[in-house]
Amino acid sequence: MTVKKEYTEGRTTFLSADVDHYSGDKKQPTTSLPVFYNPRMQLNRDLSVLFLTAYMEKYAVEMVCEPLTGSGVRALRYLNECPGDFYAKMCDANPLAVETAQRNVETLGFGDRAEVIHGDAKLLLMTESRGKRFDFVDIDPFGTPAPYLSAAIQSISPKGGLLAVTATDMPVLCGVYPKVSLRRYGGFSARTPFTHEIAIRLLNGFIYSVAGSNDCSMEPLAVLSTDHYIRTWVRIEANRTEANRQAGELGIIRYCLGCMHSDILPLSPKVQSVDFDHKMEGCTGPIRVAGPLWIGDLFKESYLNDTIKILESGDTEDYHRKALDVLEKMVEESVLTNRPYIDIHALCDLHNLAPPKNQIIIDKLKEQGFAVTRTHFKPTAIRTDATVEKVTKIIAEHNAR
Repeated sequence: MTVKKEYTEGRTTFLSADVDHYSGDKKQPTTSLPVFYNPRMQLNRDLSVLFLTAYMEKYAVEMVCEPLTGSGVRALRYLNECPGDFYAKMCDANPLAVETAQRNVETLGFGDRAEVIHGDAKLLLMTESRGKRFDFVDIDPFGTPAPYLSAAIQSISPKGGLLAVTATDMPVLCGVYPKVSLRRYGGFSARTPFTHEIAIRLLNGFIYSVAGSNDCSMEPLAVLSTDHYIRTWVRIEANRTEANRQAGELGIIRYCLGCMHSDILPLSPKVQSVDFDHKMEGCTGPIRVAGPLWIGDLFKESYLNDTIKILESGDTEDYHRKALDVLEKMVEESVLTNRPYIDIHALCDLHNLAPPKNQIIIDKLKEQGFAVTRTHFKPTAIRTDATVEKVTKIIAEHNAR
């Protein structure tokens, strides 16, 4: 018999397997849970509720699908906390998860707005969308989302729909297993101080490639990097003309281990012959290359601002304490995602400098006319159009005082 526990997230109360009971000494969820639920993903789900609400202000959403539902918490929160009377199809291959999700649906009174199906996620996406395509698909697997993306994109309405994708196979995406990254996501990962941004760009690049193979375009709306996972929200639409244009948003990122300079190059037949400018005199450090990956925008600023308004107009206590701060940092950095962020602590370690507070560096760069912002990716990092050499000089001058 499954030991269950009642949880509350946002404005939604539901049952799931007791994480503390089954996790033992590990103190965190594992795949051995009879019904999977990860409390550490609350920020992910909070932002997902807010992002879907913001999306619904501009686009009609009638059919939602969560093909890897577990306890059903994600779809349940959409039903309970987002406006409208859309219908949700939930699926899981685990019969205990289906039983738990169905009980939660009935307890919350959504029996006429939700259907819980026992079966394979990919099969559900392809078969359950035959009558009516989905307006929103949420892929939140344990590990890589790669096997589900083709079916997910094909299940979305050709008029356009929202696709949210989580990836937790971070060693693959962060450069530990670059060949596995190439196999799963179509590009090499690399170990760099901004490795989580590379991970996001690899995921978005793969989504674009799968969408493009189905004559669809992909518009990034937001990305999230925190804890042990990354997540992206994109709008998929049947538009081969736009998809052709977006081919120019694929490229590579190069990074020097010696001076920490990085550059972004669009894919072209001559990309390998472009010389690397180290930006630091005498540096001949080895170069790491990541990609092909997405080199275009990661955020849509207006979408983020709409989301913040929704958050501030309601009861902020319903959401994770970090939600507003993360959204505000996303807005800031949305105008400077044409180059990777700079990790100040990594830069200081390289040059044997004491890292000052980020705000000191930000103020100094602004005084000298550079654009600079915080980033939600890492508390010790900034985004700026200044070179790493300039940032290093500012830190060294501050240390010399």
